[in-house]
Parts: sequence; C-alpha cells; structure tokens
Amino acid sequence: MLDFISILFIFILDSIPQMSSKGFLIMPYLAYLSYKKEKKIVFLFPILAIILALHSSEPAYGFIFIGINIVFYYLYFINFDYNIGNIYILSILQIVVWKKYIGSPLIIVNILFLSIFYFAINLLYMRRATK
Repeated sequence: MLDFISILFIFILDSIPQMSSKGFLIMPYLAYLSYKKEKKIVFLFPILAIILALHSSEPAYGFIFIGINIVFYYLYFINFDYNIGNIYILSILQIVVWKKYIGSPLIIVNILFLSIFYFAINLLYMRRATK
C-alpha cells in the first residue's frame, strides 16, 4: 500500500511545474526500495523513471538517474544501517544530488529548509522499513 501511495504522490507532484517539488519524495523512496531489496524494484524502476522523465527534455536521464541512485543506495546500505543517525546525512546527500540533477544552484538557506522535508520523509520510510 505504501508503494502505491508513494507512486501516486510522485505522479501528482510530477504534474506540478516546479522542478524541485518531487525530489523530496523520489529520493527517499528510492532509498527505501534499495534498503528493502525486494523483487518489486524491477517493476517500480521503469515506472519511477518514466514519471521522472515525463517533463524532461532528455528522457534517458531519468532512467540513468534512477539507476545510479538505486546502485548508490544499495552500496550505502551495505555499509550503513537505515537508522535515525544516518538519515540526516542521507537527507543532505539527497538534496545535493537532486539539486545537481535539476541544475539548481546550491543555496544554504534552501538546503536547510529542504532538509526538514527530506528528513521527515526519510524518517517515515525508515520507520516503515524497520518494522
């Protein structure tokens, strides 16, 4: 059920013309999927990439971006645990990667403001994954 709700929210947020709006849900959801290491990631990978590429001028970058992030999170969770201590570091990394992906400048105030949203969403997924 969480997967369906997450995909639905990502699709709804993708319809909003603002580029930075969907990153705070996509990146933590990719981390959650990579931590769970379930077979459904093979099905959800193309769906997330298609949603990400809908408003992009280069659709292939959506697939590459999602694939690289899944590999990164998989390697991250081999070495670190999905706990509250690592969530803030992971949130900051997600903000920086998302800002670089959309080509937005790194503004400290913006990063601090977004870190609250990223942390909250990561915390929600972490609690769900470690039940």
